[in-house]
Amino acid sequence: MPSLTEDDVVQLVNHALFAGTARTTTYKFAFFKAILDNLFNMNLSSCILSYDALALRFTEIYWNLVLRWHLKQMITYEPGKMTAVERKLYSLAEEKGIPCGEGCQVFLFESASPSLQAEAAKRIKAEMLKNVVGAFCGDTQDSFYQFDKADKSLDGIIINHDVYNVLVKYKSSFEKLNYYEWIKYLEKANKEEDSYALAGKLDSSTKRSDLSVYRKILFEFGQSHCFYCGKALSPGDGKTIPVDHFIPWSFIKDDKLWNFVLACPVCNGKKSDMLPAGDFISVIQKRNDRLALFPGEIVERDFRNYTHSRLNEMYGSAVFNGYEAGWTA
Repeated sequence: MPSLTEDDVVQLVNHALFAGTARTTTYKFAFFKAILDNLFNMNLSSCILSYDALALRFTEIYWNLVLRWHLKQMITYEPGKMTAVERKLYSLAEEKGIPCGEGCQVFLFESASPSLQAEAAKRIKAEMLKNVVGAFCGDTQDSFYQFDKADKSLDGIIINHDVYNVLVKYKSSFEKLNYYEWIKYLEKANKEEDSYALAGKLDSSTKRSDLSVYRKILFEFGQSHCFYCGKALSPGDGKTIPVDHFIPWSFIKDDKLWNFVLACPVCNGKKSDMLPAGDFISVIQKRNDRLALFPGEIVERDFRNYTHSRLNEMYGSAVFNGYEAGWTA
């Protein structure tokens, strides 16, 4: 892949998102969001971002925008015409008896069973591979990533490492640019009354999942005190003790065990979307060295692509993107 400067990458993003490309649906916006939301799930040694990870986030985005908010995803003057993703999701909802009629707010994707999530993602993945992966690659002049759908051993896109570095550095800014163009398109495709609060609807198209399973793992692992202030946590309060994202969820848009700590309600409330003081980084890294050895499928899955340098990179990127650092109990 070509060597790209920071300016090169920014120019490619602008070309893909703004006026220079053909656009008949919202697919490219959703795909770019899926890439951004999965940046920290990528295997850095191979730079491969799996189709499954992309498809799961792509599906979650459309599940909530289409089934929950009933937002049309293409500009059309033909009654009843819709994108293939919309048709597949409405078909799935009908098959599974999921209520999603006019005025009905369907349950969020993260509340669906793992089997239903997997089935939905499998159906949407085919559409993503057929109509989005190649198109977005072309919009970024074949420089963002490489792919070969015929190579079953690859099963993902290979991100240009120069692109990865710039996307991580300017992650929040790229998210805002993407949202801005996405909102303009949705306003044209939908009735005015349906276009109300589009920014909030886009931001809620991916939600943090139920964290109770992580709370249970951390308790079983042996965390019995608040990570920040050291106050004892009562096991009897196990259902109410906050599970805190060390690096805020609003930045990484992902749930991984290595980024979770248990906190008392006071510290969790005060920390909010701030970054902990730098001294806490070495503490969580040492904790993660031990936690990575704790048995369990979720531990193994979530630590698969984890490194201390990645945590440092995420922290630095969050600071660069405007997140306040230095919070302490």
